[in-house]
Amino acid sequence: MWLHKLKTAYQPVFGSDAESEAQSLAEAEARKFEEDGHLDTTSRNWVKTIRNAIIAIAGLLCFWILGVTAWRTTLHARPAPVRYEQITLECGNTTAEAQARGCGFDLLSHNWVPPPCMDTLTESEYRAYVSSPERILGPYPYFLDQEGKQRIPDEHAFSMLANGPTLADQHVYTTREEHLAHCNFLLRRTHRAAQRLVQLNDENAAFWHTEHCLGELRHANKKPLDQLNEGFYVGYSPCTIKIPV
Repeated sequence: MWLHKLKTAYQPVFGSDAESEAQSLAEAEARKFEEDGHLDTTSRNWVKTIRNAIIAIAGLLCFWILGVTAWRTTLHARPAPVRYEQITLECGNTTAEAQARGCGFDLLSHNWVPPPCMDTLTESEYRAYVSSPERILGPYPYFLDQEGKQRIPDEHAFSMLANGPTLADQHVYTTREEHLAHCNFLLRRTHRAAQRLVQLNDENAAFWHTEHCLGELRHANKKPLDQLNEGFYVGYSPCTIKIPV
């Protein structure tokens, strides 16, 4: 009887190893689940942190742009654009009137011109050219007749021809050489005008005059250089300028 009870008391329990293994697997799965959950949480936290940082930087950038814009438009506002009015200055109809209005004689354009349309540089260059003894018919090759018998004595007498009562009295004969030089130096002046260094008088600013000079320079040899085969009129040219209002 005792033996039977002892045998029963110490009889091994079937299945205890299997249950222990199952419990171990369950615990491992639980730990893995916790670890995966922790990693997911950490990843989400990093994404959230980066997103918040980007939003903060974008917000600061927007505030900076708004601040700069307000600073420039209030404390440092841009000046209003300058408005200009176009006016035309004239020298009148006589040399006395021209001088009274402050006009000067421009040897290069053969006209009395208001001061804003004078260019002393190109005029002095041209004067040096026409006054040189190297000119074909001598210095200042300007004449009242085509035969070359009535040479205009000097620049002052030349300028006074603008007083002539008729166009015939204002007419001057010159050489082909002088005419081509006039166009060459006038193109130099036109370039200076394009650089906003000088202002052309209205006659020289007209496109027809530019076309005329370009045509003469293209066909420079169509006439002999040493003959009085060219002519022009001495007169007055307006000067159109823009002034701020």
